[in-house]
Amino acid sequence: MVVIGDSIPYNSPDDCSGCTGFVDQYAAAVGAATGEHVTVQNLSQHTGLTLPQLLDELDSFEQPLSAADVIVVGIAHNSFELNADAPCGRPLINDTPDWSAVDARCATDSATKYKPMYQKLYSQVASWRDGQPTILRTINRYNDWIGYADADLTHAQDLKTKTMLDAWDTMLCATATANGIVCADVYHAYNGPDGLKAVAGLLGPDYTHPSQLGNDRIESVLEGLGYAPLA
Repeated sequence: MVVIGDSIPYNSPDDCSGCTGFVDQYAAAVGAATGEHVTVQNLSQHTGLTLPQLLDELDSFEQPLSAADVIVVGIAHNSFELNADAPCGRPLINDTPDWSAVDARCATDSATKYKPMYQKLYSQVASWRDGQPTILRTINRYNDWIGYADADLTHAQDLKTKTMLDAWDTMLCATATANGIVCADVYHAYNGPDGLKAVAGLLGPDYTHPSQLGNDRIESVLEGLGYAPLA
C-alpha cells in the first residue's frame, strides 16, 4: 500500500498525539479483507504540499506506485481557494478572505482551474497500474472553516464556504471517477449531508488535521467502499 499527498494522511504526532492514522487503520482492514499482509509506504508530506507541487514531483513516485496493490491519494487541502494568499483574487483581510468576493462564480472558476491538474494526477497514477488489480482510492476535502473559532464566521459566510467546497469536491471526485479511482466522500462524512455541520471533535487542536475520531471516520468511509478488485 502506497500513499501520496499532503499532511492529512501524514498523521504527525504534533497534530494528533498518540493517534493511529486512517492510513494504518485502512491497511489493517485491507489485510483482514484479503488475508494478505499489507506493508505501508506512506509518502505523504507535512510541508503544506499543494497539487501543483505534487505534480512537479510526481515522476519520483513512479516506482513505488507502479508496484503498489493499494494506492491512496490525499491532496485536497492546501490548494483549495479559501487557503490561497488572495482568495478569489482579493487580498486577505485580517488573515481571512474578503467574503464579498467569495461566490458561486469564484467556486466555479477555482474548480475549473484545478480540474486539468487533477486529471493529470489521477490519469498518471492509474496508468502506472493499468491492467493490474489495484485498489485505487482518493479522499476529498472536509470543511474546516465552519466552526473554526478564530474565523468567527457568520451563517452567511458558512454558506459561502459550502458553495466553495461543493464545487471543489464535485470536481475532484468526478475527475477521480473518470480515471477509475474511487473517491471517498470525507466531506459529507465530516460535515453532514448538507455540508454545514461543524467538525469539532473530528479535528485536532489546530482545527485542521484529523483527531483520532476524525481518523476513525475517514477509515470508515474508505472501508465502506469495499476492497474490489482484491477482495
